[in-house]
Amino acid sequence: MKRIGILAAFVFALAFAGGDQLVVAYQGGAVTLDPHLRNETTTLSWQHHIFETPFFFDVKGNVVPVLARSIENTDPNTWVLKIKSGVKFHDGSTMTAEDVAFSITRAATHEKSQMKGYVGKVIEAKAVDAETVVIKTKVPDPLLPAHLDHAAVIPKAYLDKVGEEGFQKHPIGTGPYKFVEWLNADHLTLERFEDYWGPKPDFAKVLLKNIPQGATRVAGLLSGEIDIAEKVLPQDFARVERSGRAVVKQTPGVRIIYVAMDYWREYGSEGLPEGAKNPFLDPAARKAVYMAIDAEAIVAKIMGGAATVAQQFLAPVHEGYSPKIKRFPYDPEGARKILEGLGYGDQDGDGWLELPTKDGGRVPFELRIDAPNDRYLNDAQIAQAMASMLRKVGIKASVNAVPKKVFFPNMTKGHFTLYMAGWGSMDSINTMLSMFHSKDPEGLYGRFNRQRYHNPKVDALIEKAAQTFDPAERDRILQQAMEIAMLEDVAYIPLHYENVIAGVAKGVEFAPRPDEYLHAFEAKKQ
Repeated sequence: MKRIGILAAFVFALAFAGGDQLVVAYQGGAVTLDPHLRNETTTLSWQHHIFETPFFFDVKGNVVPVLARSIENTDPNTWVLKIKSGVKFHDGSTMTAEDVAFSITRAATHEKSQMKGYVGKVIEAKAVDAETVVIKTKVPDPLLPAHLDHAAVIPKAYLDKVGEEGFQKHPIGTGPYKFVEWLNADHLTLERFEDYWGPKPDFAKVLLKNIPQGATRVAGLLSGEIDIAEKVLPQDFARVERSGRAVVKQTPGVRIIYVAMDYWREYGSEGLPEGAKNPFLDPAARKAVYMAIDAEAIVAKIMGGAATVAQQFLAPVHEGYSPKIKRFPYDPEGARKILEGLGYGDQDGDGWLELPTKDGGRVPFELRIDAPNDRYLNDAQIAQAMASMLRKVGIKASVNAVPKKVFFPNMTKGHFTLYMAGWGSMDSINTMLSMFHSKDPEGLYGRFNRQRYHNPKVDALIEKAAQTFDPAERDRILQQAMEIAMLEDVAYIPLHYENVIAGVAKGVEFAPRPDEYLHAFEAKKQ
């Protein structure tokens, strides 16, 4: 399958030579191997090889049982979960209902859990026999089976024995691969779990590599060092296809690339001149920036067509996608007129719009665009293109593109005025609760609503939808919330939905998933 040797700045272990090993290159690596602490696609992709959940989404967006055998909603706040029998953990112990109940509770209550947006409504998960868990929620949660896709099952006895630090060093789950070695900045080594309850994966050994540079991933793919390379850049498609050694596979994805703006500070917003008034408290100013950005040009020129222009935050496959929502037209002249009408006109004649200051003065409308440079397809280039577009309407825009390990903590702390990022989920309710609902003290709502968008009407609609069992009614309610947020409030500026792209070596059969999870156990030998 591969020739192992030295490639650019990394060396693959000689132990991974031969036809029964698979090397997969990711743009990033896992931040943690504790499956309840980090809700991030690459981290979860790596973890899914080791851990499994009661339910999961298939590639068509259907919720399917994994470790669950069945689930029944006995009253609005109670679910009875039956688990599969005979499932083994990697240490040889048998998974029981107690392990499942413990794992759900831990995902819902651990102080560092990022899974609370999914299972935070759970107030009790109790094993009533070896294969039955009764789950109680504080409010009705009609999508609990879907939300359990973020409640990975771990062995309670093992965690109690080794502690959280020991678990991180040697994690144990029920997945198709078991842990061998993790160097978190570089790679995760796995071997097939021969006692796996389900179909065994084709490859006996797997090496998951963290290779941030797209050019290095492609070079490894074409030299035979790598079997699957995620996020091949559009500018490299032709080279891969001409090589005869690999092909580019892509599928439409559900990840939206979006722009968010400071929704709460009148003064002191960190991407504006010191003392300047924040214009983005006004939806008209947010709409003006929206109109200044040519999303079609970004898709055509920067993404090479490997994306679809977004009309709204949710993708067309999602519950809650509203056909009434269309993009505001690209209109730079109209955008400038709106900003001038709001009092931000160019008074000194230098061509730049101006912002009033707290002390009664005026300063140039300088705006820093924050973005990652190693998380999304051509992310830094997209930010640079937006800056150029905003400069054309009189906003003196600049770009601060940094690695994701710096970017996301800074955005969470509010160190921005306007930033570009992405969001991907198959779960509309989770998207609305996480991105559109205002923040709450318990951390159940608005967990990723970094710009602090808030509208009581939208909050109420989201909460109502989250407790509605009828799918058609839930869809209608979510559409109403999305229409208010996108058309009236301009809560976000949608740019595009990324295609999910992978370079695949000859001799390997693999298809990307719309949710962007990249699983070695889904690869087959040709």
